[in-house]
Formats: sequence, structure tokens, C-alpha cells
Amino acid sequence: MAQAASLCLTRQCTLTLRGTGCQPVFDPPMQAGSLHYVTNKAMEISYRRSLPHWYVPGAAHFVTYRVAGTLPLAAIKSLREKRERLLAEKTGKPLAKHRLDVHRVLFAAYEKYLDTASDIDWLCHPRVASMLRQNLYHHDGVKYVLHAYCIMPNHVHLLLTPSPELATQWGKIDSPMPIGESTDKRSPLAAIMHSLKSYTANRANKILQREGEFWQPESYDHWVRDDDELERIVNYIHANPVAAGLVDRHEDWHWCSCHDRYLLDGDRSGWLCMAQAASL
Repeated sequence: MAQAASLCLTRQCTLTLRGTGCQPVFDPPMQAGSLHYVTNKAMEISYRRSLPHWYVPGAAHFVTYRVAGTLPLAAIKSLREKRERLLAEKTGKPLAKHRLDVHRVLFAAYEKYLDTASDIDWLCHPRVASMLRQNLYHHDGVKYVLHAYCIMPNHVHLLLTPSPELATQWGKIDSPMPIGESTDKRSPLAAIMHSLKSYTANRANKILQREGEFWQPESYDHWVRDDDELERIVNYIHANPVAAGLVDRHEDWHWCSCHDRYLLDGDRSGWLCMAQAASL
């Protein structure tokens, strides 16, 4: 735990704006410790054919991925039927707003299923959870900026901003945002998800002395629209263990950014890498 917290402490981080107006800049060589933020007003929400883009360069992403087999077939069927029913409703809203609302409603139902499912809780194993956390910090400052995270018993929440190099690779992707879980291979975050899932799946299986698929090959991805939403997502991430009845205080859940930050400077906000922001 101390090692994880020290990674945040050594980072020189200035956060002038938390939302999509912040673009991560990595000073060569790309490594943790060289991360700064600068304001880039050109990074705004863009639309094509009235549908929100799946990826917007410079935007933070809220990603949830889960252990394989954690949702029963009945739950998956229920979520799909709910998606089709909600999408077919005539709300009078612009198409982009309607799809975004459906995406959020489905996520709430999806999360409720995960928080109440207890048959598979492999991420509760301390060695597995510790390994996952180390992997998250390993890629922080290289492939992405990690703003917040929480490792739950059967799923993981991340709030991150991809590195500029990956943003350049994905700059031409303009397919509409999927509603609900979508396959990692089709995601603009495919390279990141591969880094997070491939190594950790092999290591977790060895720790648990099991074989077979470890991660579900789909993830839930949502790019952050503005500063208010960013704050809501951070609050949601660090509140998840309390809401699920796992602990009484947010910082008492060992496998989350709220706990790491609390060890660092006593702050309970759940934000990572903010300790030196006020003095820079």
C-alpha cells in the first residue's frame, strides 16, 4: 500500500482544470513524475449525425470491466431488453441526449447486478487485488493518467485520460457511442484494456490456481462531458464499496484511490495525484 501511495507522492502534478478541457502532456521521456496539465479549450464535445462520438481526444473516460461470468444470462437478457425498450421510447429529446440517458440508466442497472452478485468474488483475494492495483499504477503516466479507481470483488472502476500518443492513434475514430457493454476489441481504448486485462488475467489465474477466462471481453466505457460529471464520477467510484455494504467509510476499502489518497495526506476526496497541486 505504501508503495502505491508513494507513486502519487512523487508525481509533480498541476491540475488547472479537471474536465475535458484538460489535456495530459507527458514531457519526454514519458514516465510518471513528468506529468503536467495544461488548458486546451479546443477539446470539446463533438457530434456527427446527431450521435455522440465514442472517443473524444483529451477527454477523461470512466471505464468499468468485470470478471468473466459475473452476470447470469437472465441479467444479460434483461439488460438487453431494457436497452431496446428505452431506445424505442419517444421522449422528444435530441437523439444524442436520449442515447446518453439510456446509457446511464443501463449502467445503473448493470452496476446493481454486479454489486449484488457474490458467486464470483476473485478480486477480493488480497494478492489478486494488490497485483491489479500495481498494474494500474504501472501504466499511469505512460498509457494514461489515472484519476481514480476502485477494485470491487468482481469488477473494477477506472477514471482515466489516455495519453496523447494513443489519442493520436484514435483520432479518426468517430463511430457512435455504444449503449451498454461493448467488446474491448472495437473500443478506442482497446490498447489500454489489453494492457490491463492480459497480464493481470494470467497472474490472477496463477494466484488462484485456476485456468480459463478471467476477464469478460467487454467493458462499459463512458467519456466525461464536463467538470460536474467528472466530480460525480469520482464521488461514485469512491462511494461504491460503502454503497455495496463492504465497509462503513470510503477510505477503509483498501483497494481504491480514496484509500491510497487518504494514506498520502488524509484527503478523502478519492482523487489521485492532487497533493502538490495547490503549491505548484
